Amino acid sequence: MTRRERLALFAVVLIGLLFRILFLIQFSATPFYRHPTLDARYYHNLASNVSKGRLIQERAFFMGPLYPYSVGLLYRLFGEAPIVPRLFQMALGLGCCLLLYFLGRRLFSSTAGLIAAGLYAVYKPALFYEQTLLSETPMAFFCLVLIFYLIRMDAQKKAPWFAAGLLIGIAALFRGNILLFAPFLCVWLLMASQKDKWAKAVFLGAGIAAGVAPAALHNYLAERDFILITSNGGFNFFIGNNEQADGRFVMPPRVNMEQDPSGLRIAEADLNRASLKSSEVSRYWKNRAMAFIKAHPARFMKLLFMKIYYFWGHAEIAQIYSLQQMKGIMPILNFPLAGFWLIGPLSLLSLGMLAWNREKFWGVFLLFAMSYMLSLIPFFMTARYRIPIIPVLCLLAAGSVESLMRWFRQRRWKEAGSFAVGFAALWLLLNNTGVLLEKEEGAQFHNALGLIYKSEGKINDALAQYEKSLQSKKTPYALANLGNLYYDEKKLAEAANQYSEALKMEPDNARILFNRGQCYLALGLLREAQKDFEQALVLDERVQPLAHFNLALIYIKEGKKELAKSSLKRYLDLSPGDKTAKALLTRLASGD
Repeated sequence: MTRRERLALFAVVLIGLLFRILFLIQFSATPFYRHPTLDARYYHNLASNVSKGRLIQERAFFMGPLYPYSVGLLYRLFGEAPIVPRLFQMALGLGCCLLLYFLGRRLFSSTAGLIAAGLYAVYKPALFYEQTLLSETPMAFFCLVLIFYLIRMDAQKKAPWFAAGLLIGIAALFRGNILLFAPFLCVWLLMASQKDKWAKAVFLGAGIAAGVAPAALHNYLAERDFILITSNGGFNFFIGNNEQADGRFVMPPRVNMEQDPSGLRIAEADLNRASLKSSEVSRYWKNRAMAFIKAHPARFMKLLFMKIYYFWGHAEIAQIYSLQQMKGIMPILNFPLAGFWLIGPLSLLSLGMLAWNREKFWGVFLLFAMSYMLSLIPFFMTARYRIPIIPVLCLLAAGSVESLMRWFRQRRWKEAGSFAVGFAALWLLLNNTGVLLEKEEGAQFHNALGLIYKSEGKINDALAQYEKSLQSKKTPYALANLGNLYYDEKKLAEAANQYSEALKMEPDNARILFNRGQCYLALGLLREAQKDFEQALVLDERVQPLAHFNLALIYIKEGKKELAKSSLKRYLDLSPGDKTAKALLTRLASGD
């Protein structure tokens, strides 16, 4: 590396560091910095358990374990300050820049390496997700390490294939979809290798097994259930394949993602079984998705094509965080930085050119890109799921740019013109920003802020956010949360009205029915309360077993002691530790 190249690389890393510091400063000023939501909260809570020495959890892993266990180690060493995982992920992001330079330098040239590093240094979604408690950044780094190793390893020996498998297995502990790369790589190995190819394939498989073994062992110890890595496959498969599915994340009806992210209670209610194992819950959701696919095969195929289009499209489709909505509280997101609108078309052009390249290492890139995309499309697409493959796409994009620069230097106008036409055509074809649902994203964004402000005791701010959410789009979850706020503030009539509005949109929601019943009970409207509690129990008694207790109170007021005793007994079957219910049942049994 020449002095000029070192200075150029230093400049790229410095620019990347400066933008990361700006993103950290601005994200730390938002409510999301100290209040992770949904997946981020799951990771934080699990990491907190790990930091306290709790290595075996109550249930099998629902999401990839390596990220929260890594963060748990950081919490153990440095405390649970919010800045700790952010600094770790920023360092990994800069590590990606360095790896991209050395990979680009090896495969193309120093110029291409600098372009690849520069693209990732200022890639806006990567900069943002480094500030969240999500596994995207570590997985991106690990996938790049895997590619770096595969390019540099001695493929003629058997032992390196075990290490390759081990890296794939470890990467799968961030998110299991990376395992689909293994059969693609194995086929490539069997086709390309002339000697000991079957032995190498066995070594590859052994390495993968060794990588995922800790997760499988944990899951067996936690539940005596065989789950290879995580149990979220069936649930995610259902989200992507049901009557309401559109290729993106759509909240499943009746599921409370805040309190029951795996859909356990819905599965138990529908199957009329208690204490389902995680594999049984996953199977329940998978079976529902398969029933939809069998009933609507054409719709399923359309969904697959839509997900492929979303994968390569410009739009940054939101799930937990909406970059479009975050612009209002993070001005740096308005800055014109690199995005998929640039990386996507450039990398596709490069993949097209590499398809005709006979160099063996390009097969790795083609197979990795293809397998990663195919691993996502059975489920649903969201912008953050693309982050792990972005470093590889940056490298491919850099190869395209370097080719264009070379053609200009050599005055090969035909090739340069064809490239420009191809880029323009792909840019126009993939410009799917119209799919961004600003109303839906605004509703989710303001609802999330409302929940955070309510948890901080900022009632007026929470009320304002719920109202903004409903102004963006009227949703049952925002109405229910507004009702919860009114209930806590003893505004019972207002709360009941919000619950009633929510039930018009989602009449089978047992939780909202129970909450409205609570309002009616407090208002002395016993008949209305009884109706809501009974209906909630028919729908799902495990969601709100307290409905049995409340029914007992109503029956006591109506002088129906036998019905009251029956309700208390059923409640104690579901909540055997409630001393108040036990005492009340004893009094009823004694005739008091």
